[in-house]
Amino acid sequence: MENETGSFVSSGVDAVSSALVEMGISAGREALELVEGWLRFYEGWAGRRVVGFGDVGDIAVKLIADSFAVEKALAGVSSQGEGLRAIDLGSGNGWPGLAVKALMSGLSLVLLDSRLGACRFLRKYLEEAGIPGVAVVPERAEKSAKNPEHAGKYHLVTTRAMARPGVSLELSAPYCAPQGKVALWLGPEYESKVEGKTEIPELGIRLACLYKYVLPGGRGRRSLAVYIRTGGFARGYPRSLSSMRAKPLL
Repeated sequence: MENETGSFVSSGVDAVSSALVEMGISAGREALELVEGWLRFYEGWAGRRVVGFGDVGDIAVKLIADSFAVEKALAGVSSQGEGLRAIDLGSGNGWPGLAVKALMSGLSLVLLDSRLGACRFLRKYLEEAGIPGVAVVPERAEKSAKNPEHAGKYHLVTTRAMARPGVSLELSAPYCAPQGKVALWLGPEYESKVEGKTEIPELGIRLACLYKYVLPGGRGRRSLAVYIRTGGFARGYPRSLSSMRAKPLL
């Protein structure tokens, strides 16, 4: 008979696997092994809470399977991602950034979060998992974006639930290399705003696609907005965080 940890992990892996099939997302054995390792580490973590769900089904579907929707932003990219760089802003527990790494093991990934407790979790997980090519940066997104090591250096920028969509988008765009992509998770209430403003000249980006999907098990609707960096910033952009919040672009 499995112990409680084994049951949590195996139930979580099964739920993720089933959800990905239902969502029409392809994830191989290595991706599911990464999921299994993360679930095992998370179950044994004695530090701060880094997930907003308690139920293993919610963790599997709302947190992990939902993250693999990023596959839609990776269309046409080399299958292993060698030479590519990605960054996940407000990473917290590592998802959706870890889904990018799981789908493209060869790329270089940065997990950025200003919360020291989250960074401790991420660093310890990466140390134990032995995943190469992943770094943890303990900084605020608006500050790190001004660092020449990060500004305009990434082929893919991901963020989910870091801030309101318009704020998240303005925080993300400075990291994006020319012709790079920003993948932004949205609730269905923002779909009309995104579809009504496909060009955002202030940030030099345009909407490439809006992928709408339903999470399995009646866990709600989601959208993934994928933007492409096609130009430079308008004068005065990106703005201060207070200005972004006061008058978001979406």
